[in-house]
Amino acid sequence: MRTFFRGIRRYLVSAFLIIVLILFSNFVVLFYMMYSTTGGDGTSSITLRNTLESAGQDISLTKNGYKMSKKGKNALKEYGFVWAMALNEEGTVIWEWKLPDDMPRQYSVFDVASFSRWYLNDYPVRVWNVNDLLLVCAQSPDEIAILNLPVSVQQIVKFPYYVQLFVIVNLAVILLFVIIFGWRFYASVKPISEGIEGLSRKEPVHLKEKGSARELAEKLNSTSDILRDQEEKLSRRDQARADWIAGVSHDIRTPLTLIVGYSERLLENPSLGEEEKAMAQTIQRQSGLIKQLIEDLNLTSKLSYDTFPLHLTTCAPAQTLRECIADIYNRGLQPQFSIELIVTDEAEKFRLPADEPLMKRAIHNVLGNSIRHNPDGCQVNVRLSSDGENLHYLFEDSGPGIPNEIVSCLEAEREDKSQMQKDSQRRNAVSQPHIMGMRLTRQIVRLHGGTVYYYKRKNGNYDCGFVIPGDYFKAEDKADASRIADSLS
Repeated sequence: MRTFFRGIRRYLVSAFLIIVLILFSNFVVLFYMMYSTTGGDGTSSITLRNTLESAGQDISLTKNGYKMSKKGKNALKEYGFVWAMALNEEGTVIWEWKLPDDMPRQYSVFDVASFSRWYLNDYPVRVWNVNDLLLVCAQSPDEIAILNLPVSVQQIVKFPYYVQLFVIVNLAVILLFVIIFGWRFYASVKPISEGIEGLSRKEPVHLKEKGSARELAEKLNSTSDILRDQEEKLSRRDQARADWIAGVSHDIRTPLTLIVGYSERLLENPSLGEEEKAMAQTIQRQSGLIKQLIEDLNLTSKLSYDTFPLHLTTCAPAQTLRECIADIYNRGLQPQFSIELIVTDEAEKFRLPADEPLMKRAIHNVLGNSIRHNPDGCQVNVRLSSDGENLHYLFEDSGPGIPNEIVSCLEAEREDKSQMQKDSQRRNAVSQPHIMGMRLTRQIVRLHGGTVYYYKRKNGNYDCGFVIPGDYFKAEDKADASRIADSLS
């Protein structure tokens, strides 16, 4: 933030200096224009006329000739005159003040016409006619220079246009500096913006560390290195976790197969008593649960770490749902359980691009939960409907429903991925609910662009349902890996 404010301060100072420069330029031009209308030494022509008029009025005729009062002489001194004289109509000097000895005392009409607008013996002079006298006042040639600058009437007429041109030039200069500094600011900020966009896409960023945004570039480069290092560590951790799950699953599969095989042989043994057969059935059933759990664990691991490729086909969801229910019945559904299916006409015609085996797995998990958690039996009601764009699944059973603590865990995972880590840390707690199957169902539904919902009952527990859009996989610019990552994010 400090670097950002430093950059802003730099451009504000630059803008201030530009304004000062423009104001100074305007002042110089204005001063020149004002100076061109003055008497030449910085005083205005009005002041010059008043000084000459006042000095001329102070010349009076006395017994000893023409004299000037002390006030008049002081006025001449204050204005910067070094000598003065007064001529009568014949051109004779009738009064003088500090007149150099080498100056003539008699002037012709031609002499007067020559120095009245120019110089007299290298002295710049000012001439004023007062009381039938011609007052001639000279200034130092080292301080004042008289320039004859005629101005045409046409130039005076065009003066308003000059003012407009002056304003336009000022605005053009300001606009030019604004564009230049704006472009420089854009050029310095553009790499920073591109670097931030690169970080948002998890791309490595390495900006040139120079210019006014050098410190920002350094921090972005450092952030990119830190994120890349963290991503590599997370990738190694996830890979190690996936390898560990795969290894444990492989190690368990062999002894589990032996247990299932031996339990089947025990059930086929006619000499085995009813109590022993019941034990063997329990072993076989629990072994099946362990096998299902291992398969769920492997699948959810692959889905979480984007290692499960999708095999999309255009399937009929109604038919898929019927096959799942038929498969459950074919496995030997106990008589205290029943499954009722309702499919609307719109859902019957609906076609969905999906990975059908995965969809069956999600449906089996939901139906299996209803059967597994209601050992005394229940009726499961399944409804499949469509609004033309989306497919709606609803699963209800006559049992107590999904406990609130399980729904709370699942909703917490949806809102905050770190909750999964908290669940993992509490995995060994006795009170921790088992949500592997529901988590896997949610992952599969999300993988197809859908959302899992939980509908609250009057008793405080929940029923389950999910909605899947029919056009999620129709966009050609969505790669399989991107779909997996986006759906699980």
